Amino acid sequence: MPYLNTSDHMLSLKTESDVLREIADSVRSHRLALGWRQDDLAQRSGVGIATLRRFERSGQIGFQGLAKMLVTLGLADNFLTALKRPADAPKSIAAFLAANQPVKPRRRAPAAIQSP
Repeated sequence: MPYLNTSDHMLSLKTESDVLREIADSVRSHRLALGWRQDDLAQRSGVGIATLRRFERSGQIGFQGLAKMLVTLGLADNFLTALKRPADAPKSIAAFLAANQPVKPRRRAPAAIQSP
């Protein structure tokens, strides 16, 4: 069922099953792009072959197993970036315009003229 967080009105049309399936498909796609068999990824990541097969088939895996595979495939930074909270949007048009105003360079005061 889609999830609605009433505190900030974030709506997702994806179910938990959809998310798990997409993550599993993405990991599998990256594994194949590297030319690795399931055995290769299992051995390199330290995740059991049965666990890897179940994950690719159903999306079910523990977080530590997922983390091991993401690190092994070089996907950890992308995964972590995707989880970062986006910057808050301005609350009004005036706030948006104020935030995007170019910063005017400071002008130096004229040098004092010294008399001889």
